[in-house]
Amino acid sequence: MDRFIAEWNASHPDIDVHYLATLGRILRLSAHLREVVDGWLKPFGLTWDVFDLLVTIRRSDVPDGVRPTALYDACLLSSGAMTNRIDRVEKAGLAVRRPDPDDRRATRVALTRRGAALAGKAMTAHAAHSREIADRLTSAEQETLAQLLRKLLATFETETKNGRGE
Repeated sequence: MDRFIAEWNASHPDIDVHYLATLGRILRLSAHLREVVDGWLKPFGLTWDVFDLLVTIRRSDVPDGVRPTALYDACLLSSGAMTNRIDRVEKAGLAVRRPDPDDRRATRVALTRRGAALAGKAMTAHAAHSREIADRLTSAEQETLAQLLRKLLATFETETKNGRGE
């Protein structure tokens, strides 16, 4: 990123690219992390999108399952994308749709025993691998980074809730 910034500053000094020092690194880091995460999920037969859904349901710890609206909010998806994802995990035998006991018109999504076991195993591996990556920073650095990312993320999530962001 430092090279990109220097090259832009040299070739087009009229364009302010200081944002690359942070946003550019976040984007590149995100791509690297996605690749690494996909690598450690592969032995479980999972991709990030399926893993994300399974562990979202698992952490809710609701016996009747989770409403799809709560899932697409948690996974940052459209309702159509969530429906497709639920269809895939249901077809794989990892989750089931059940009638919502509180609303006859609605459904809930719950993990099967197999889905819960897979989510638990994959989450254990994910946590261990993630800790190895996080430990490349000191505890103080991790806390500072977490605070700064929380602040930046909150601006997007506030805009989205207010209907101004996508």
